[in-house]
Amino acid sequence: MKKLLAVLCMGAVSSVAMAQDDNSNRGNGWQFQPEFSIGAGYGFTKLKDGEFDEDEAAKKVFGVVKFNEYIGVEAAYIDFDEAGNGIYDVDLKGKALNLILELPVSQSFSVYAKGGQMWWDADTNEVDTSDFLTSRDHDGDETFWGLGAKFRLAEHLDLRVEYERFNFEISRDEVNVLQPNSIDMDVDFASVNLQFTF
Repeated sequence: MKKLLAVLCMGAVSSVAMAQDDNSNRGNGWQFQPEFSIGAGYGFTKLKDGEFDEDEAAKKVFGVVKFNEYIGVEAAYIDFDEAGNGIYDVDLKGKALNLILELPVSQSFSVYAKGGQMWWDADTNEVDTSDFLTSRDHDGDETFWGLGAKFRLAEHLDLRVEYERFNFEISRDEVNVLQPNSIDMDVDFASVNLQFTF
């Protein structure tokens, strides 16, 4: 993950240099105006940690600031919904901040990579041997990455199709002494999003 973030940072520096060269080629009268976008998406997650192996729906809302046609910053809120394995249920939500590197292929299509940090909260409901229900709250932060494609639908409206990979870790002591393993959950999130640019 650190290598991916390093690559994204190098790409960001290259993108800024390209934008500066483009600016100089167009003359002193040209200035790039930052673009502001908002959007929402819906998709499905695949949860895997040895204890979980199931698909769940997930929802997200996000905002994007593009500094040039190659680089931007995105902030998002994602509700991963609830998953269970018969012993305990986990309800995950998170706030994310990430860098986006975009490569325009044509005027109506581009591909992009993203990487950043997620700050998450998890509510767990655990059932012990006497069927007593225990609820606990957990939180943490993890790095994540993603890949996507963007299609222009109208002048201010884009369709984004993307894949993201998250990881959530909750120690055994935080869950329950009766639970033999910690929760180390990989979450694959595939989503379809609509993005409106002002």
